[in-house]
Amino acid sequence: MSEKVPAVATASQSMECARLREFKGFLSDLVRESVNNAASAGEPTRISISRSSNETYPVRSQEVPAEIIMSVWNHLQLKQCPRFFQLPILRIVAAEVEEGCRNAKECEFNASGKQDQNKPKTATDTDIVYDLVKLQKYVVNNLEKLLTRLTDNTEAGNLQNYAEKDALCADGSKCTCHIAVSPLPTAYTVGHIKNKPRKMEDRHVCLERFSDLYELKQPYSFYGVFDGHSGPLAASYATSQLPYLLAESLKTTTDELDDVKSYREAFEHSFLQTDKMFTQKGISSGTTAVCMLLAQRKPPSFDGHLYVAWVGDSKALLVSPTVSLQLVKPHKPDAPDERKRIEMAESGGTVMYVQGQWRVNGILNVSRSIGDYSVTPAIAEPDFVDVSLTAAHDFIVLGTDGLFDHVSEAKLVDTIYKILADAEQKIENIPKILIELAKEGDSQDNITVVIVFLKRRLDIVENFKSA
Repeated sequence: MSEKVPAVATASQSMECARLREFKGFLSDLVRESVNNAASAGEPTRISISRSSNETYPVRSQEVPAEIIMSVWNHLQLKQCPRFFQLPILRIVAAEVEEGCRNAKECEFNASGKQDQNKPKTATDTDIVYDLVKLQKYVVNNLEKLLTRLTDNTEAGNLQNYAEKDALCADGSKCTCHIAVSPLPTAYTVGHIKNKPRKMEDRHVCLERFSDLYELKQPYSFYGVFDGHSGPLAASYATSQLPYLLAESLKTTTDELDDVKSYREAFEHSFLQTDKMFTQKGISSGTTAVCMLLAQRKPPSFDGHLYVAWVGDSKALLVSPTVSLQLVKPHKPDAPDERKRIEMAESGGTVMYVQGQWRVNGILNVSRSIGDYSVTPAIAEPDFVDVSLTAAHDFIVLGTDGLFDHVSEAKLVDTIYKILADAEQKIENIPKILIELAKEGDSQDNITVVIVFLKRRLDIVENFKSA
């Protein structure tokens, strides 16, 4: 006899908000998944986050909010939680976790000298240190508990309280939200592969709802690609901390989109602070970073502003049908300005040719990075560029050197336009095809590519045809 799945939806669905029906369907799917797991394995499947001891890091109190936000957000995306319920759920879980983890010993980092085990914990205690993996497990468990509570039939009448403000229709007869729950235009697509190395050390972050996530007034989206080395920890750390620090900095800047100095300073602070906090951990890991903040006007206008900051040799290509603009000048040790800076560093630095590449102190093949505390001439001060966007601009390609060093920019652009023009091809196929081109070009490295679209697919194709 099959086990009955509890119903979440209520009566008179035809009159209720389509977004609310979508959320109820999402919860019903969670119940069905739980029942199926219980039937096949004898017990519900739990989310497992497991890494070896050298693939975690201590998280200090001031770093906790950023880690919580990113853990909850990533899990909601994984679960495909409906868009208009994601942020309220995140806020609830984040508040519960921040309150609860102060007394959750299972999250603490067990290392001598990190904290006084006999010292009482208080809300203002800044000496408590948490283990990243244990903290992530604690966060996910709290999120799962909340979602499980919401699948209970007794909560059916309260589900509207978990939607964003003004997201639901008050009167079903006036409901037009069926338009909003239809597929949104694809804002970006991502591809990544470990390739030949033993480990995948690249990381990326794509926050289409950056402003909503961090409660900013201006409409921003944020995208970043991080090419880690000596392990993935610096790259993983940067994906959580750097967007949070950038948002905190932007909250103190002007609201004017053309105040370039404020954006430059915000990026510099977030890069340098991320580097400072990570290097204090004494972990021998580092990462390049190319980060993009997109300040977009309201539709249907295509204009806006693009702010890009970077350290290292990952790149960002701004594309229109007639011109492709590489926004990044890579930080390489043999570049004359970088070599001069390294050799004049107070700590003393040299540029040496080792294993077929120019390296800082014979070790690092980029001259700027986040982390790498033992290679002091390698700094985390980013370069910065801003671009006013127009209707001519179609998309931006962010990628690691595993891509850009093995596929020409002209080939990248031509391939993307051809795929977009082919109605049989899905947008999600683009990164896979670019990765295959890089492998054909003898790329041995980890490969990550993020493509951010500045307009709808049909508009891009039309723009290309009319150029």
